[in-house]
Amino acid sequence: MAEEQKKYSAEFVGSAARFKELPAPEGEEYAVLGRSNVGKSTFINHSLACGPLARVSKKPGKTTLANLYRLEDGLFWVDLPGYGYAEASADEKDRWSKLIADYCDNRSNLAGIIWLLDIRHPGAKADMEAYNWLGEIGRPVLPVLTKGDKLSRSRQKRQVKEFREIFAFGEEPVIYSSLQHGSRAVFWDRFNAWRKGGNR
Repeated sequence: MAEEQKKYSAEFVGSAARFKELPAPEGEEYAVLGRSNVGKSTFINHSLACGPLARVSKKPGKTTLANLYRLEDGLFWVDLPGYGYAEASADEKDRWSKLIADYCDNRSNLAGIIWLLDIRHPGAKADMEAYNWLGEIGRPVLPVLTKGDKLSRSRQKRQVKEFREIFAFGEEPVIYSSLQHGSRAVFWDRFNAWRKGGNR
């Protein structure tokens, strides 16, 4: 079976509004982190190719909980709330921020963070704040640039160069498009190499 046609066994495990509500650590976990409206739910559904696991909405701010998915071989993904959403209440944004921080700081089996960034907006304020915070906590990060289909190939190259300059990425970020099935194979090749290589 060609890599781009592979379906990854995945199931929804549960949700948590606060860190203390998360189930006990069970296997190797990777967080999916990104700004609101970066396309986290679309990325999860497309990259796993196993149906609509994550709820997709045209309105940002719909992922308000930590949603856990069990993949193959004892692997878990955790979809965290999006950051940078201006229309939520202050109390709700504070809860999201605390959930993200508590999870990334304290989850004992967190092996790395899949960081989604909109390829069209290098250096967005919310992403810069996230970059500084990610540097402080020191977790391994795999950057993925979403919505690649919105730009031409030549523009993609320019954007990748700008992202690498702004965020000091050692390797090129993965360019991802849910409209291009080849993106799935490229992502999984990079993810598996990153995972096996100790998430450098």
